Amino acid sequence: MTLRHLSVFIAVVDSDCSITKAAQKLNIAQPSVSQTISDLENYYKIQLFDRLNRKLYLTDAGNKLLGYARHLTDSFARMEDALASDSVNMPLRIGASFTVGTAFLPELLKKLKIPVDISVYNTHILEKDILESRLDVAIVEGDISSGDIIQQTVMKDELVFAAGPDYLTDGRLPSPAVFILREEGSGTRQLSDEMISSIENRRVWSAANTQAIISLVKAGLGATVISRRLILPELNSGTLVEARYLNDGTPLKSCTRYFKLVYHKDKFIDARMKVFCDAVLLPIVM
Repeated sequence: MTLRHLSVFIAVVDSDCSITKAAQKLNIAQPSVSQTISDLENYYKIQLFDRLNRKLYLTDAGNKLLGYARHLTDSFARMEDALASDSVNMPLRIGASFTVGTAFLPELLKKLKIPVDISVYNTHILEKDILESRLDVAIVEGDISSGDIIQQTVMKDELVFAAGPDYLTDGRLPSPAVFILREEGSGTRQLSDEMISSIENRRVWSAANTQAIISLVKAGLGATVISRRLILPELNSGTLVEARYLNDGTPLKSCTRYFKLVYHKDKFIDARMKVFCDAVLLPIVM
């Protein structure tokens, strides 16, 4: 099998599992695309696509091959780029979850002298991008499930309950309480759901934008669970306060979590990536 086989296979998947669209994208004949897919299936003795009603659907085996294929073709492309030009000028593709991208990464990147491309998404998306070689490295706040990803602790963070002072009564949340939380799939949302799970008479709003959440909470529309790092200016000015009790006097507990540096276990650690990882890990901020 060659890189061409893998590239054609990826093109089919990325073209909505369409042989016709992949052929147009690659500017080759449809029979050539079909033969390449057939070669792969015959060589590995697997079925990459289910063929139902003249449509293709990626199988579990095909999805497994897809991860390896993306990794191999991306590594080859980056090798070509590195040999064709000075690798120092190639941007390091860095991912960050929202809290990290807001509270930690900007100051770090100001100190580094390497070109970078930044992607800020929730942990679920960043994990997928690491596995499919769309990112070189990332710093995340949520849980990573794949055993193919190396994880190293970077720093400690604390999630707290916060609200506008007018939303609280004697420092206590009202009942029922509205919680304005991050979207499903984010590391913060996963922990937030656990922190409010025992609170009765609650309603939950979702937002993918942290600044939007802060604005809504400052307007007195609800409370939130958020990194203390993100709201230090608001806490200092008094426009937000930490909510410490429910309406019945039950204490609200904060939650400690850890940001993690993550990258694929098969990733080649070049000079740019080593500079970044060393800057993140030394010293670890606790």
